[in-house]
Amino acid sequence: MTHMVFMKFEAGFFSPAVFQEISDGFCRLQEAMPQEIASVQVRKNCITRESNMDLMIQMELRDAAALEQYLSHPIHLELGRIMNPHIVQRCSFDYT
Repeated sequence: MTHMVFMKFEAGFFSPAVFQEISDGFCRLQEAMPQEIASVQVRKNCITRESNMDLMIQMELRDAAALEQYLSHPIHLELGRIMNPHIVQRCSFDYT
């Protein structure tokens, strides 16, 4: 199952250091859940436009149950504490 999340952050938040922190966090998450998470890609948008999102996370998960496990994992929750206060728009998309 593919899980994609797109996020737009408040102005001034999304720095190279924040991007690296998020990328490192998702790498740790994949290492902590190797049976559930087959791959993770964290990408920043290379074109700045008002309508564009700033960040995309794409994950290949074992199944829908793995998604639920990932969402409640302590590393994911910690990443949420970093990002959530600064997110102005988010959407996700899941497909098999």
